[in-house]
Amino acid sequence: MTNLEHKRLAPTLAAVDLDSLLSYYQKQMREEAYLYLQKRGITEETAQLFRVGFEIGKIGFYVDQNQLGDYFEHRVILPIRNYEGEIVDLIGRSIDNKEPKYKALYGVDQYLFNYAALEDSDEVILCSGIFDVLSLTQAKVPAVCVPDYGIFKEHHLSLFTGKRVYICMGNDEYGRRESTRIESVLREQGNETYIISLPETIRDINDLFVRAKNPVEALLELVNQSVEEAMLAPVAPDIKNSTVYLEEYMKRFRGQVASIRTGFDKLDTLLFGGFGNGLYLLAGSGSIGKSMLLKQMADHIALEETPVIFVSWDMTNFELWSRSIARIIGVAPQKVLGGKIDPEQVAEANKQYGKISKMLWMLECTISTTLEQVAANIERIAVIVGKEPVIFIDHLQRIPMGEAAAALTWQQQQAAIAFTLKQWSREWDCPIIAATALELGQDNVPDRVQASADVVMIMQPVASDVDRQQAISLALTKNRNGTIGNIPLVFHNDCALFTE
Repeated sequence: MTNLEHKRLAPTLAAVDLDSLLSYYQKQMREEAYLYLQKRGITEETAQLFRVGFEIGKIGFYVDQNQLGDYFEHRVILPIRNYEGEIVDLIGRSIDNKEPKYKALYGVDQYLFNYAALEDSDEVILCSGIFDVLSLTQAKVPAVCVPDYGIFKEHHLSLFTGKRVYICMGNDEYGRRESTRIESVLREQGNETYIISLPETIRDINDLFVRAKNPVEALLELVNQSVEEAMLAPVAPDIKNSTVYLEEYMKRFRGQVASIRTGFDKLDTLLFGGFGNGLYLLAGSGSIGKSMLLKQMADHIALEETPVIFVSWDMTNFELWSRSIARIIGVAPQKVLGGKIDPEQVAEANKQYGKISKMLWMLECTISTTLEQVAANIERIAVIVGKEPVIFIDHLQRIPMGEAAAALTWQQQQAAIAFTLKQWSREWDCPIIAATALELGQDNVPDRVQASADVVMIMQPVASDVDRQQAISLALTKNRNGTIGNIPLVFHNDCALFTE
């Protein structure tokens, strides 16, 4: 189901009795579903306790003529409950590893899975996924997780007040980084926290319970080890992190660090392959072409089948679409905006744009659209597409800060916005490319704003004698992961295109 199909279905689904819908899925449990659960070490009794269902994808379930039957095709389905025990969402896990592995009906992420475990115990294991919780519950160990499409957030903190929390995310670079992040915020809350480190070849707790001969004993040993390490932490050397550092280096050595190509070879070279995790600021004076350059990069990335979200407080979605259509046809944007192009040409260009728009979401913002609202939309889109997108923001000066920022200076507000975007890039492990305007007389981004950026790119006009072309200097003045340098660009106004 595409994003648009999901949106069309959403109003109808709002009226669905999720309890009855889950009962329907429970009746569809088949041998192949039980075999999958058995492979994951989950018993039939546990499946019944958590009301696990299944969708074979052959017999549809219909809601007011909207077919939902294939949405969870070949997935085991579990309910997500609110803190009153009511079902508020369903999440399906593919049994054939079809991507995305986890798929939510609504994408509700404010509730913990198996929250009831917190009510009955003063200590709990906070783990990475639903199957971890199922394995631990079978072993009579209290455990919770944020559903597999969500991220542990501040609004979860109060649920752990007074609890001793053992944190065990996935046994990879992201999981270890997330464990450290969660531990730091829980410690600030006053919790007693410990990070459980899994053996090198074990992926997660569910994997431990499937592969270990005596998993409960193995887990207890790991818990005791985590407590001992925590007691030694103030005097322990950094050797415990040496494996993490070596893993990161080997990924870079093998060329496994994901880089997303920008569409400009010289820029990719300076960026060590393209965009990676981090905050990229594109700065320049008004009307120099920042939005055009961002949209050209966004279209290129989307065409390469990487999901892109383009958030604009500066232009309408139609204006952004017009610029892309102008580039495809090879005419000045003003001709498309003014309705001066033959409709058949525009329709043909729109077919080509369709290949881009399959992986492109444009969010048109108003003066009342907050960063929190944008973040919620980004996370919903990431749920649907099954991976974190590349995010473009246009532009910093238009983003409303709300009443809380009234006492801040303009530069302090911009610095706060840049810091928020940087935290997004770390939390979601994705690139965020944001445009920011330079004031008259400025030749670089203010230091407070620049402090949060991994890369700063400055667009400056260069004198040119060629008619209908604007020479641009794209200067990298800050580059944490590469080298600084200058890239000559040319903007062809008559065909809405930047070239190197």
